[in-house]
Amino acid sequence: MLRIGVFILRHWIVGNSSPVKTKKMTETISGIVTAVAVIILTRMLSRYFTAKLMATTILVAIAFIYVGFSLKDNPVSLIILEVLVALLFYFVAIIGYTRNGFAIAYGIILHGVWDICHHNGFLIGTHIPGYWPPFCLTVDIIDGLYFLIIFKSQKNSAAFKIPDASHR
Repeated sequence: MLRIGVFILRHWIVGNSSPVKTKKMTETISGIVTAVAVIILTRMLSRYFTAKLMATTILVAIAFIYVGFSLKDNPVSLIILEVLVALLFYFVAIIGYTRNGFAIAYGIILHGVWDICHHNGFLIGTHIPGYWPPFCLTVDIIDGLYFLIIFKSQKNSAAFKIPDASHR
């Protein structure tokens, strides 16, 4: 999964002409800065909210961004498609929150794949700003991998916990 993300980022960063390369680099750097800001915010708020709740909130929020884009100058069929996909991500977030946090992290990464489908109308023709898919892909991959690492470390630390003797 990480190799695919690196390949895609490298593909977007390396352009044929200098202005294109600079624009793609700006989108990618902005995505990295935003992803790191989300990670820092998650760490700062961990005193009040669990990482699982933060990841769930992020997945639900990013799921509906394309619905907003679709409401401007797009056919009803694309609006319906965006709503259905947003609901799919919403259900992945809820199932992940109630059953398995890994589903949330994979949902965030999968949203990055959804971003690729929108890049320059690759598979989905929703009219969106051209900078958005590469920016959002960068954020989704970094934050999704971050939450995967967090959930894996939480699972590993829970597996090695020694029960408290006072509760026997």
